[in-house]
Amino acid sequence: MSSKQRLQVLPDPLPRVLVIDDDEGLCTALTVALEDEFTVEIAPSGAEGLARLQEEPIPLVLLDIRMPGMPGLEVLRRIHALDPTIAVVMHTVRHEVAVVVRAMQDGAVDFLPKPCDVDVLCARLHQALRRAQRRRKAPPATRRGPESVAGETVLGDSRAMRQLWDILRRAADTPATVLLSGETGTGKEYFARALHQMSPRHAGPFVARNCAALPSGLIESELFGHERGAFTGAEQRRLGAFELAHTGTLFLDEISGLPLAGQAALLRVLQERTVQRLGSERPPQPVDVRVVAATNQDLHQLVATRRFREDLFYRLYVIPLTVPPLRARRGDIPLFVEHFLAKYARAYNRSVQGVTVAALEVLCQYAWPGNVRELEHCLARLIALSDQPLLDVAAVRTALDLPDPDKAPEADLEDVEDGGPLQ
Repeated sequence: MSSKQRLQVLPDPLPRVLVIDDDEGLCTALTVALEDEFTVEIAPSGAEGLARLQEEPIPLVLLDIRMPGMPGLEVLRRIHALDPTIAVVMHTVRHEVAVVVRAMQDGAVDFLPKPCDVDVLCARLHQALRRAQRRRKAPPATRRGPESVAGETVLGDSRAMRQLWDILRRAADTPATVLLSGETGTGKEYFARALHQMSPRHAGPFVARNCAALPSGLIESELFGHERGAFTGAEQRRLGAFELAHTGTLFLDEISGLPLAGQAALLRVLQERTVQRLGSERPPQPVDVRVVAATNQDLHQLVATRRFREDLFYRLYVIPLTVPPLRARRGDIPLFVEHFLAKYARAYNRSVQGVTVAALEVLCQYAWPGNVRELEHCLARLIALSDQPLLDVAAVRTALDLPDPDKAPEADLEDVEDGGPLQ
C-alpha cells in the first residue's frame, strides 16, 4: 500500500464555543486563553450571535450579560427557544444575585465572573458542554440535573485530573499494583475505589486498611489473619485483609506508616501471592488480590533514610499516580461546590440552591490546605447554618475565618480615645 493510500488518523476536533460579547479586547484575550481547549468563534452582539446559531449548530455559548442593544438575558431566552440543548454559560463583571437566579431560571447552565481564572473557565466550559451532551443523549424521563453530578466529574475536570482518569482507566484492566501519592484529603481512597469499580474485579470485595492505624503488635493478624489460640486474646479464628479481599482489591492506605517488620511480611506476600494465618499449621494459601497502596509522604525520601524497604517500594511502584492538591487544580473547585451543595442540601433538608459569584470567587482563591475534605466540611457547615437560598460572600469568609476586605481593621487595644498610644 502506497503512502497516499494509507489511512490518515486525524486528531479529534476541538469543541466549538461561541463567545457573544461586545468587548473586543476581552474576546481577543479569550480566543488566546482557550485556543488549546476550544475552537473559539466571536459574535460582538446578541443579534449576530443568534444569527450565527441559526446558520449552524454550536453546542456551547459564553454569553455576556451587559451588552448594548439586546441584553444578555433576552439573548439567553432566544437561544433556549431556538435549541434548548445548547449549553449557555453567562459571563459578567456584575455580582448581582437576582441576575444569577434569573439566568439560571431561564436556562443558563453556569455563571462566571469577569475576569475569570483560565483553568476555572476551561473546566466550567467543559462541564457545561458535557452536561448538554448528556441531556441530548438521555431520554426525557431519565434526564438529571446538576444535583446528580457524581463519579469522575466530582473529582475534577481539570487537565491534570483528566490525565489521571485516563491512566486509571488503562490500569484498571490489568492486575498491576498501583501506588497513589498525594496530600491528606485529596481523595486517594476514592480513586482506589473507582479503580476497583472500573476493573474486572468490580464484583469482588473492596477491603481498605489504614496501615498507620494498625496496632504494632497486631499488624500481621490484621493483614494475614490468625487461628484460635495463636496468641493471648486470640479466642477465635480471624480472616486477614488479604483473605477478605480475595478476587477483589485491597487498599492499603498510609503505607508509609507500616513498621519495618510489617513491611517485610507484606513484601513476602506480594512476592509469593500466598498467606498463612498466624498459628496455622497449614501451608500458605494462595490469594488473588489486586493491591492499591496510598501515601501522603515521599517514599523515595523514606527509602533514602532507610525508613521504608527499597524492595517493597519497587513492588508497590508499578503504576505510580499522584493526586494533585486542590490548590493546584482550582478549576475543579466549582464542580465540588456544586456536588457538595446538592448532597448536603438534601441531607440537611435545606433550600440552599447555590452560591453567589463573589462567594464562589473566594472559594476558588482559597488555598484549601485540607484539600477536598476541608472543602466538603466547610460547605456542609455553611449549608447546615444557612437560611438563605444562596450562600453569600460574607458567610463564606466567616466560615474560612477570612477578614472582610471592606472593613477597616480594629484599633489596637492599647490605643486610647484621643488617638495616641498609652505612654
